[in-house]
Amino acid sequence: MLKHAYRITRDLPCMSYDASFANTRLNQLTEQLLPQTAISGDVFFIADTEDGGVLGATWLFEDDQHSMLKQSNFKFMLMELLDTLIRYRASHEFTDTLCGVVHMEHSCADIRWLPEAEVQKLRSAA
Repeated sequence: MLKHAYRITRDLPCMSYDASFANTRLNQLTEQLLPQTAISGDVFFIADTEDGGVLGATWLFEDDQHSMLKQSNFKFMLMELLDTLIRYRASHEFTDTLCGVVHMEHSCADIRWLPEAEVQKLRSAA
């Protein structure tokens, strides 16, 4: 799993895992690109366990909000951030939970890391 990401980071000095890193970066992104908005919805994402990064994502938002996410460049930037976060988790050997859900409520975002089967189950139920 994520052989490339692990290979790149295994020779670096060991830094401890920062559990707040993902939500901190996610909040910075929403504050920067979605100020004074009230967007709510979910992004279900699946990791590519071979190369790292996002293999696929399902965006569940109202049409007008989805358009705003694209126009603000949030959609692109979130996918880039998720790639980085997946590689970060893999470098700390959190390979059993590389998939997850980004939940947004009034433009406040939160990320939950889950096994792929759980993400698929939640996505199907949505």
